[in-house]
Amino acid sequence: MTHTPGPWEIQAIPQPRQRRGFEYVIRDKRNCALAEVGHIDAITDGAEGEANALLIASAPDLLAALKAITGRLLSATSMLNSLGCPTYYADALPILLQARAAIAKATGETE
Repeated sequence: MTHTPGPWEIQAIPQPRQRRGFEYVIRDKRNCALAEVGHIDAITDGAEGEANALLIASAPDLLAALKAITGRLLSATSMLNSLGCPTYYADALPILLQARAAIAKATGETE
């Protein structure tokens, strides 16, 4: 399973007076709508809706960065462990596991 490649952009759509604020549409580089954030259930204010839209739109970049950082951290901790620095490895291991779990969640894979 693969996701739509980034970058993803946010389109703010002003809402009628009775709804106030904006609804946000996340679009890919082809301008195809991927998600809507906003007044669907009317439980978020404008700032929270915008923050959610920004987080969703940054998902491809965050995933790529997390994969790169995880790979580098794994290499560095393995090297330091082999050089006799097991404390660093022990400290990094929970972070690596958390990152791998987040990657698995984002990609639909199981660890």
